[in-house]
Amino acid sequence: MVIANCEQMATGGTIMAEQSTTLRTVLDDLVTQNLLQPEAQAQIARAVTRTSEPAPTPWFVSALIAISAWISVIPFITFLVLLKVLDSASSLIIVGLLLIIGTSLLHYFKKNSLFLKQLALALNLTGQVLFIVGIGSETDIETAALTTWFLEIVLISFYRDSILRFISVLIATVAALVLLERFSIHPGIHVLIVLLAVGVVWYWIVEARHLTDEMMKTLYQPLGYSFVVALQMVLLLSILPEVEFIPSTHWWYSTVGLTGILLALEYHLLHTNEIMIFSPQSYAIFAATVLMGILLYQSPGIIAAIIILLLGFQRGNRVLMGLALVFLTVFLSSYYYYLNITLLMKSITLISAGLMLLGLRLIMRHLSSISVAVEGNDPLGREIR
Repeated sequence: MVIANCEQMATGGTIMAEQSTTLRTVLDDLVTQNLLQPEAQAQIARAVTRTSEPAPTPWFVSALIAISAWISVIPFITFLVLLKVLDSASSLIIVGLLLIIGTSLLHYFKKNSLFLKQLALALNLTGQVLFIVGIGSETDIETAALTTWFLEIVLISFYRDSILRFISVLIATVAALVLLERFSIHPGIHVLIVLLAVGVVWYWIVEARHLTDEMMKTLYQPLGYSFVVALQMVLLLSILPEVEFIPSTHWWYSTVGLTGILLALEYHLLHTNEIMIFSPQSYAIFAATVLMGILLYQSPGIIAAIIILLLGFQRGNRVLMGLALVFLTVFLSSYYYYLNITLLMKSITLISAGLMLLGLRLIMRHLSSISVAVEGNDPLGREIR
């Protein structure tokens, strides 16, 4: 009887595995046939793999606990200062390392305590500041920036906290900027911008795949959002009136790279939605993108905001759309403000841009009607069956 039960359990496990595989296959087939959107597949996968969890703590209670944890760090640091423990660079390095290692262990072993998690986060960031300041005082800025960069990579890999991972990407980005400035590698900032943009697109365009990946399901959201903020943070340098770090005439390098990424993203979305790449609509989209890149050659921030906005619409992510609209407003306002023309010409420019967009909309509608009437395609260029 025991053997029979074991065989039955094994058979049941096999059936469950087959059902799981069959469900994945069905979802993939539906997406392939364009009967199911990728984001819907991600939601289904998330619902199927979700385990029963206790009721979450109300947000206001969590906020109060987090605030109390961060405030509790102040007396601790004051105590260390009064004891004159932080008087030398070596002591800053030692105390910083102890805080980083200790808080990492505390976070690992006390995952269910919100107060201890927030306390560990606050002390960890404090330890990072002490450690980096100590390294900078003991050596030089270049060594401190390089050490910071490697430290953040290690923390992103091993400290499994979304807030810390988000902050670590921003700190690593600042460290990279410092290194580029100290070594006078001015064109490197454009490479950094393109790499951040590629990271943004990759993190969000394959979100459904990340949700089912054991490693990426906890990484992609904090890193995805932090890459978005880091990209726009670096591009804010392009709207500052005087930045000796980067010659103002060189921002078109970033514009070229970002325009290429935007074109690649548009191609991917058209192909994914089975829209004909060689249709008049697609040509109009690509031509408008190239024209926009030419007109905004000194404003790469606008192109980057459009990339993020497009990703937000494609993923149905309101946070991405909100971030994109905020930065798009900032960069458009800056572009308008720094135009070296009179107010009358600025007004004419805005009116012309609006008329051009309206004209583009009319052209797209006209091309769509031609496709339906002549080629037997639907308005998106897909074949009607």
